[in-house]
Amino acid sequence: MALLFETVPAFEDTWIECLGDLGRYRMAIEDDDQRDREVWTGVARHWYSKASDKAPTTGRLYHHLAILARPNALQQLFYYAKALCVVVPFSSARESILTLFEPVLTSENGQGQFRLPPLDTAFVKAHGVLFTNREIERYEPAVQEFLSLLDGQIGRVTRKFMEQGYYISITNCVASLGFASKENPLMKAISPEDEDMESTNRGASANELSKWMTSFKHAQRLRNATLEIVLDRLGDPNVLPFIHCDLVFMLRMSQHAEAMDLLEADYPFEKLTVMLNTLVAGVDLDKVQNGVFPVPVKDEARPLPEDYILRGILYADHYFPDTWFSTKVDEEEKYQERASMTAQRKERILFVACCIARAGRGLKWDSAKGQFSNAAEAERQITRSSTMESSASATTIGTTRSATWQTQNTIDDHSDTEDDAHTENLGT
Repeated sequence: MALLFETVPAFEDTWIECLGDLGRYRMAIEDDDQRDREVWTGVARHWYSKASDKAPTTGRLYHHLAILARPNALQQLFYYAKALCVVVPFSSARESILTLFEPVLTSENGQGQFRLPPLDTAFVKAHGVLFTNREIERYEPAVQEFLSLLDGQIGRVTRKFMEQGYYISITNCVASLGFASKENPLMKAISPEDEDMESTNRGASANELSKWMTSFKHAQRLRNATLEIVLDRLGDPNVLPFIHCDLVFMLRMSQHAEAMDLLEADYPFEKLTVMLNTLVAGVDLDKVQNGVFPVPVKDEARPLPEDYILRGILYADHYFPDTWFSTKVDEEEKYQERASMTAQRKERILFVACCIARAGRGLKWDSAKGQFSNAAEAERQITRSSTMESSASATTIGTTRSATWQTQNTIDDHSDTEDDAHTENLGT
């Protein structure tokens, strides 16, 4: 197969995926030697990753990577979610993802073939309930457990949360889309209507529509609550990949009024503006507010680790420049964090936030002051100011009228006095 890969390049994509398959089969039969199993897992992951670079919108490849991600539950859940939320989804992933959910949902201690850390267990359980829509009463306790552990996890693992953060963020965003289900209200809001969709909508019962809306609201609750905890960690560079991924999702949503109608009211824009305003210092504002994707200087012009993770997802379509991934980067270096990337990531976050503000929903950017504000709050202040001005104007008019009436009365009184005096003079 390697010989075919080298000598028949016309079918290179096929050979690469076959090499991944062979590595995965070898991994599966290496039960006796764990070291050999890990070696072949690495070989299979290398070829599948290479294949996904050449075909980033093919869900089947992310499904394969999900199988190889075990026992990293956060990464595994992310890859299954991505396999369903790309241009060419792999529908079989809807069955495969149950192999991750079922052991957690059916076991009180979260043990299946392997033991999960408490935070991973709670996160997988919450999404398992959302995905299967069974035993919904278990959802809120799982969410509460995950949220109670999250801040401590970020502080404990520090830089490692950069990776965990983008897995959590993207999984939450995909869950808000109902794992790319056509019945999900947010998917309907961002998808062009066609005859089949309209027919499906007409045929759906009120109970079914209500079920999907309820599931969407549950997913939003988890996503927004997670984001609020992350946004509270001002000055922590380890949460920036999470924020970047969430804003890319919001950028796509901001292009659809119906989607923002669903999201805007509960989204933590107030906390977001506080976080964004802490990132502004030291950033070239002309570079982030001109609407052009900020590209670093030549020596540093390479994708961020989360860029490779976002690439191919439905809502990240058209976010990156066409040549952004043309730079050759070794597989081992793709997800390595460089010191210079913190400044690049701040630029990127502010760029996306400015694009969202330009859409006129949620965020407002003041280029003169160089700061963000909550668009809804700014609108309320304008309305409040306008109301106060109107009230003040009415008071002034009322005062003027009162003065006029008083003056007129004085004039009338004075005229009456003069008339009386004139009458007395005439009488004399």
